[in-house]
Amino acid sequence: GLVVAVGMSTEFGKVAKELSEVEERKSPLQIKIDELGKNLAFVSSAAIVLLALLGWGLGRPFLETVTVAVSLAVAAIPEGLPICVTVTLALGVLRMARRNAIVKKLPAVESLGCATVVASDKTGTLTQNEMTARSMYTLAFPQHTFELTGVGYDLSTRGELIRHGDTVSSKSKSRRDNLKSHSSARRMDKMSAENDAISAVFGVASVCNNATIAATNGEGISGAALSGQPTELALLVGSAKAGITDPRPLYHRLQEIPFTSERKRMEVRARPVGGAHPCTAFRMAARRPNPHRDGCLYFVKGMPEAILGECTTYTAPDGSAWELNDDGKRRARSKARRMAAGGLRVLAMAYGPSIDDLTFAGLIAMEDPPREGVVDAVQQLKRGGVKVIMVTGDSKETALAIAKRCTIIQDYDHHDTFSSNENRRNAPYRHASSEAFDELESAAGVALSGEDLDNIPPRNLHDSIVGISVFYRVAPRHKLSLVQALQRHGEIVAMTGDGVNDATALKAADIGVAMGKGGTDVAKEAADVVLADDDFATITKAIAEGKGIFFNIRNFLAFQLSTSFAALTIEAIATALGLPSPLNAMQILWINIIMDGPPAQSLGVEPVEDRVLHAKPRRSTDPIVTRALLLRAVTSAALIVFLTLKVFSNELDDGKVSRRDTTMTFMIFVNCDLFNAYACRSSTRCFYELNVFSNPTFLWAIGGSIMGQLAVIYFPPLQEVFQTETLSARDMIYIIVLSSTVLMLDTLRKKFFMGCCDDIIVA
Repeated sequence: GLVVAVGMSTEFGKVAKELSEVEERKSPLQIKIDELGKNLAFVSSAAIVLLALLGWGLGRPFLETVTVAVSLAVAAIPEGLPICVTVTLALGVLRMARRNAIVKKLPAVESLGCATVVASDKTGTLTQNEMTARSMYTLAFPQHTFELTGVGYDLSTRGELIRHGDTVSSKSKSRRDNLKSHSSARRMDKMSAENDAISAVFGVASVCNNATIAATNGEGISGAALSGQPTELALLVGSAKAGITDPRPLYHRLQEIPFTSERKRMEVRARPVGGAHPCTAFRMAARRPNPHRDGCLYFVKGMPEAILGECTTYTAPDGSAWELNDDGKRRARSKARRMAAGGLRVLAMAYGPSIDDLTFAGLIAMEDPPREGVVDAVQQLKRGGVKVIMVTGDSKETALAIAKRCTIIQDYDHHDTFSSNENRRNAPYRHASSEAFDELESAAGVALSGEDLDNIPPRNLHDSIVGISVFYRVAPRHKLSLVQALQRHGEIVAMTGDGVNDATALKAADIGVAMGKGGTDVAKEAADVVLADDDFATITKAIAEGKGIFFNIRNFLAFQLSTSFAALTIEAIATALGLPSPLNAMQILWINIIMDGPPAQSLGVEPVEDRVLHAKPRRSTDPIVTRALLLRAVTSAALIVFLTLKVFSNELDDGKVSRRDTTMTFMIFVNCDLFNAYACRSSTRCFYELNVFSNPTFLWAIGGSIMGQLAVIYFPPLQEVFQTETLSARDMIYIIVLSSTVLMLDTLRKKFFMGCCDDIIVA
């Protein structure tokens, strides 16, 4: 073979170079956690140093001052925050894996929760990626439409090719005229007058094809018997339904130029093995002047706009070639657009002795209906404040029609679609009505082509795509431009892709989503998330999971900050008033274990309420500690401080701190902390509205903390360590009743001051 490039000069090398040049952005959560950790560490350290200096200046023993200061530093600085975030994200990864979303990078879990735009491929993600040839058109019989029945690749359904009159409805046609036209349907066979023209169309579709379908035994086609792209499989099945035997065994393929997004067509040069072409149209074309003089022909399929411009003739009813003038090209383009307006992917077929002498054979339109559940998924994302845009290589009409059916753009009139596979199985495809076609024309303002993107200066692109929901005839290189433009506009972008050339866009996106079934290894490696089922609805579930994770982290912070504020404030007040420390160093460290331990971590796995799932995506600039969260933490801390100091002052009768004094103070603080943890399970629902058993992890954590606290109070060896003593049942009842007022405060706050304490913005 001939080597034209090696290493970084190859196409794979170019992709690798582009990937190395793409800068990975930190997730919004990573940025905010870094900022929060630094700020809390600075504030806590400054407060502790001031408290230590104040205590020493007021005459406290130096050793006691240093010991308490170190204990406060351990308790106040949120060293449990990274653990909570990591555990919460890891558990989110496990839950998402059960929903067919494989997360490769932990931060991507939460990043999905603040995604504001989902840029999705059409084929295979929004649609089923199971093409079915539904309609055919040839200029040899311009007043007729040829339609194929049956769906999928299963030939056991015995689909067939049916000829109709001109069934395209217009405002001038009456319903009776349309019904009369449909009643003239006739099944095509080899004896039909249209057979020569039909054979030319499906002959090109078969020769210019790399898919294979194994012979069936009358029981249908198994998945193992299929090989190739869905589009090419649909063409082979359509040829079989039309009664055209696969001609490829009769040809020797000499050359192939594969389809690319730039050229928009595929070419095959082949010579008949026996010297004679099996189709009348091909035999007549081979007699025309041929530079190779060996009877070979070029077979070309591709986008209508790419093929029609290269054709000089078209197939006549008898298989000969007639001149293709501008009027014929306009007629073919108009038919292609009407087919596409019904949501079909349209390919043009051509053949000829040379690339400069091509004959237009006709059009074949294929249907790839939306996946089940896509409409609900798109609507759920919209309700949650996430914009969905479609990025596809298909024509404008096809893209807009599918976008309407998926509700990505304005509501679609479903009378032109089939509600289920069962309804579509043996029914002929109905072309889009003139009204539906006009609706698509009016929707063109929400669509841009790849060519339009090329013509927009990069500095203006982010402003030019505002309000655009559909991008058609897009090449992989355009995806990277779209991602960067959306990011410059302040969006958090989730981009789907499956090809090698999609890798740069997937890596540049805030969340790159690759297809697990149809995606290439390069795309999967560059992506943050891989969809095992290639289903768009899985993205919706992943975004909901990401939102829940972030709000659970906020609930954890509300609990942790209230405990830190309370511990620091109690010590500050005692120091300022010249009182002995209400809590000793070991007790402060034990409180830290509870604060950063199981009860706090279990808040990260709290089931997410629907209100959170419907909340607007947070902006990347939003702080993780909001004013509402800070208000909740401060009010809870204030009550804990008041209750703790009240008990401490009541017990401190003789001015000396006894074991009973610190034990009662210690017990009331810990109990308030545990009640506060229960209240922090939700930022909107009161304690009596929460399902006690909805978070078993939290119950086990609270149960373990209570058992540990009782052991500290009643187990003699631990009494010596923590300087505690046994409390009576009356003392315990008093402490429980008093500390439960934390729940009362939380209820008042959520019932009467929700506007000040709620940071969930519902879309």
